[in-house]
Amino acid sequence: MAVSNWIEQVRALEAVEREAALERLGTRDPRCLFCSEAEPGVLVHTLDGIECYECLCLRQGRSPIELHHPAGRHNSPITVAIPANEHRLLSRLQRGWPEQTLRNSDGSPLLEMAAIIRGWLDVLYLILDRLVAKLPASLERLDDLLKAKLGDRWWESLGFKVDDD
Repeated sequence: MAVSNWIEQVRALEAVEREAALERLGTRDPRCLFCSEAEPGVLVHTLDGIECYECLCLRQGRSPIELHHPAGRHNSPITVAIPANEHRLLSRLQRGWPEQTLRNSDGSPLLEMAAIIRGWLDVLYLILDRLVAKLPASLERLDDLLKAKLGDRWWESLGFKVDDD
């Protein structure tokens, strides 16, 4: 499967899940009351309003870090500690895997390897989607702000040296 096809499948799954979460939350622009998390898939209704799963864990005296099985429970006992919000997102992505790979009822080593690869792809997708993809627009907004405050060549007034190598 080409990476572009895989990304399209992940995005299609996320779009369906996102719409269901927005409907459950009753708003098109949900945010955590405590940290402004805006990913609908990690937000829950509480008596106080909408909050993210990590903030809920903290308020209930539980750890905001959970153990995740990157290859799925049926494929490997290996777990990694991960923030609770991201754990929810990764678990949601796993539910989109082929059932035979996720369950691996016969213990096939090939399905186990497929699950390991899918697990890594999910982690990479999450890193790209929740962290890296936001950086270019943020840097571009910051450049606009610095130009407005300090001029078109703002870096010179700050003594910021641009290396040409």
